[in-house]
Amino acid sequence: MPEQLVHFSERSRPEVDLLLSCARTEITPEITDRIRRLVEGKVDWIELIQLALRHDVVPLLYRHLQQACPNSVPQDVLGAMGARYRTQSARAQRLAEELVQILARFEQEGILAVPYKGPVLAQRLYGDLSLRGFNDLDIVVLERDIPRAQELIRRFGYELVKLKDIGKLAKHMRTSPGYELHFHRSDGALLELHWRFATRMACVRHDPDPLLERLETISLAGIKVRSLPLEIYLSVLSIHATKHKWKQLKLICDIAEILRHADLDWHSVGTQANDLGVRRMIAVGVLLADDLLEATAPAELARELKIDRTTQALAAEVRRNFFSEPDETWHNGAEFPFQVKIRERLLDKAIMVQRNLLPKLKPDERDRRFLPLPGFFSFLYYLVRPVRWTWAKMNKGAGPGTRNVEVTLSER
Repeated sequence: MPEQLVHFSERSRPEVDLLLSCARTEITPEITDRIRRLVEGKVDWIELIQLALRHDVVPLLYRHLQQACPNSVPQDVLGAMGARYRTQSARAQRLAEELVQILARFEQEGILAVPYKGPVLAQRLYGDLSLRGFNDLDIVVLERDIPRAQELIRRFGYELVKLKDIGKLAKHMRTSPGYELHFHRSDGALLELHWRFATRMACVRHDPDPLLERLETISLAGIKVRSLPLEIYLSVLSIHATKHKWKQLKLICDIAEILRHADLDWHSVGTQANDLGVRRMIAVGVLLADDLLEATAPAELARELKIDRTTQALAAEVRRNFFSEPDETWHNGAEFPFQVKIRERLLDKAIMVQRNLLPKLKPDERDRRFLPLPGFFSFLYYLVRPVRWTWAKMNKGAGPGTRNVEVTLSER
């Protein structure tokens, strides 16, 4: 293992160790023995299932427990996981068939459409639709094709979730901080139509053009469909996982499975990562995959990534509370300081600050309510705004007891 990749984890809880041992497509005889020893010991099965659900790796956990030691696992636990596995597998097959039909219609209309994540990634990377959980379909098209693409999707019975007025589509695409349109159908099916792989906040230049230059085909539901090569998936999945601050083990499993493909063009991965400015994003995922899932990065990739102390610190920050009880912010995206620190180029950091923070300094009605000023002093609201922010943050952080004291003092 290269010197740059530093381990920082401790497998102190049997539930965590068991989950990590099973969170991969292939297990060695040594890992099989480890799984059996852990199962024969003291395992809190409720905690294990909760962890597997939270990190969306129930299929992998069930598959390897079923294969390694089915008679040692409580039958009610194994039975519940098996029922969920079969339900999820059937749903994955239905979604794959739905995706194939939609892609065929795109092809007929002359629209370049590339599915990613979902059933295509499950098939390409895991070799089995049932082994990677997904709840929706994701399709990327060129920005110019979004109007036609969304109309086509609606013919399949989908409706836009947030944007009800199609006449405002162009403005939405121009001003929205996101990078997708959300669709739903009455039967519960969900679909996301993307025109970029990264949010506007991430400021990944030239997205998505270089990521769509080289495509391959795979077989899905018996039909050939387009797919991103794994070399490109490494960048795309790292961008996606960074947005969520790598809070799910499933996101790290994806990276680990890519690293286990020894025949990839690692030099092209490094070249593209440098061009996009996402080298550190990939490096954080590589560190986490190595630490948690024993997926060692090839030496060539490690050299390309140039892993530094900042990268190691960011990976350690992610890992610190990875298996702790989630709080109410668990589903939130990564905070802005983390998003900035994970970029290696100063220019990218500056663009992110300019694009995401400066607009927030513009005064609004809340500032005027906070401190009414005569019109000729309106320029002072640029100074009032940070004061109001600080005041609001202090009040939000104050507990009930603090507020009671404030009320008592003011009443006196």
